[in-house]
Order: sequence, then structure tokens, then C-alpha cells
Amino acid sequence: MNKNTIIQKASLKKAILFTILFVAFYVIINFSGIGVAGLLEITGGANILDFEFGYTYEEAYGILTALGVEGRIFYLTKISPIDFPFPFTYMLFYAGWIALLAKHTLSKEWCKYLLLVPVLAMLFDWIENIGIITMLNNYPNLPSWAVLIASVGGILKTSFTAGSTVLIGILFIMFIIQKARK
Repeated sequence: MNKNTIIQKASLKKAILFTILFVAFYVIINFSGIGVAGLLEITGGANILDFEFGYTYEEAYGILTALGVEGRIFYLTKISPIDFPFPFTYMLFYAGWIALLAKHTLSKEWCKYLLLVPVLAMLFDWIENIGIITMLNNYPNLPSWAVLIASVGGILKTSFTAGSTVLIGILFIMFIIQKARK
């Protein structure tokens, strides 16, 4: 394998650094006053579209309506701005661990393509975010294309995120088996 590939440059130090960055953003976006926790206080429990696994136009409209004016403004001005760097942090987290584990378990040049899984998760999350921001800016007249790309983007984001988790699990098991054999 080429010594200059991302896989070969992977290290435990980088994987841990990416983990810390991801956890920090995860806590901010989910548990802080400028994240989902703050929104839930305002809305009395109405949540964000990002947590739905696909939705119809009517379902998106219902969720945005339940947020109320203050909740929609909060979603647009507080959560959405941090929901663009957040996917980058989880992409680094997943890619860092996939690269590190692949470095120690796989010897084929093609294994670098495994890194596309978390990159696609990030890209589809950004597509979902663009659709959601468009809906928030146009409420109550939601563009049907925005609902479609947000819903499909969210489904694909979740699928590729789950795929990243599965890849890490498989590579970790392979790593443990290889270590046990030595």
C-alpha cells in the first residue's frame, strides 16, 4: 500500500482528537442551551426534522408548525448554524477510526474507499440541512423540493452514519481476531 495514503497516515492520536471534537459538538448541539435542549424548552417538547427518518410534506409541515414562531426562529438561528460543522466532526470521527482500524487489518489499496461512507454521511447531512433551512425560511409555504431533499438527505445521512458504525465494528472485530492470532 502507498505510504502516503490517508489510511497510512492514520494514528491513534488523530482518532482520539477527532473523537474529542465530535463529542464536544455532539454535546453542544444536543444538550446545550443553543442546541436541541434549548429548543425543547421553548417548544415544550416539539423536536427538529433532523431526528426524523424520512417524512412527507404534511409531516414536515406539522413538525414545523408544532415548533411555533419562536421555535422556528431558534432552529434557524441557533441550531442550523452549528449543524453545518457538526457533520464534519462526525465524518472526521468515523473516518479517523475506519482509517486507523483499516491500517491495522487490511492490506489492500481499495480499503481507502471505505472512507467514502462517512464522507457521504456528511454530504447528505448538509443536503438535509439545506432543505430544512429552505423550509424554515419559507414557512408556511414549504417548497416541495426542499421537503423531498431534506427527507431523502436525512434517510441517506442516517444510512451512511449507520454504515460507518458497522464498518468500525467489523474492522474492530477483525483487529481483535488478528491480535488474538499473534
